[in-house]
Amino acid sequence: MVRARELYDYLNDIAPFDTAMSFDNVGLLIGDEKAVSDKVLIALDATRAVVEEAVRVGAKIVVTHHPVIFEPLKTLSSRSVPYLAAQQGVTILSAHTNLDVAAGGVNDTLAAAVGVTQRQRFDEDCALLGELDDYASCRELAEHLRETLHLKGLRYTDIGRDIRDILVSCGAGGGNISLAIRHGADAIVTGEIKHHQILMAQENDIAVFDLGHFGSEDCIVPKLAAQLRERFSTTEFLQAETDTDGVLYG
Repeated sequence: MVRARELYDYLNDIAPFDTAMSFDNVGLLIGDEKAVSDKVLIALDATRAVVEEAVRVGAKIVVTHHPVIFEPLKTLSSRSVPYLAAQQGVTILSAHTNLDVAAGGVNDTLAAAVGVTQRQRFDEDCALLGELDDYASCRELAEHLRETLHLKGLRYTDIGRDIRDILVSCGAGGGNISLAIRHGADAIVTGEIKHHQILMAQENDIAVFDLGHFGSEDCIVPKLAAQLRERFSTTEFLQAETDTDGVLYG
């Protein structure tokens, strides 16, 4: 059995909540810190399917990366996830941008999957500059990312030369193109990037690898589950089976 407060304190140790970005909403977002459960569900998102899965498997606590409540609620529909969670007595804790930038957190885990050795961190931008062990073509890196991160697909550009210096920025990191330019990166690997940012990258001879938001962050779920199992050995930590990328690739 584990208490929600114990989970909060552990998450605060590995990814202090006060390091979350100012726009963020993290911590105990639904339920009671005194809530206890012998099963905890780990997911990237607290969707309706995930909450229903928690109820089905008997997990009274859910830990997510993305906040179940992000913007202030002006209404509370009976069809909303927060309403469902409260109705079913499911406590939800969320660790978002604080976990993105934490040592060993989301961005570090993504960088490890990319295969870069870290050279410089930019935590205020949720980014790090790393270096591949050897040069790779854009196609080779795209294939590596697809296989390593179990992606259904990804968008990438090919600048026609091998690359080595890579800026890694999980989630919506397209705005860090200017950072990649300033620090001489050959490529940026991120989860979301806009069209004009891709054009800016192309104008500056920088390759773009857009994994999709889910694809760039899902790697933290098994890692976090393993960390929690090690810390709380009497509790069962389950990866949510219903926590999937809803995007289809034709």
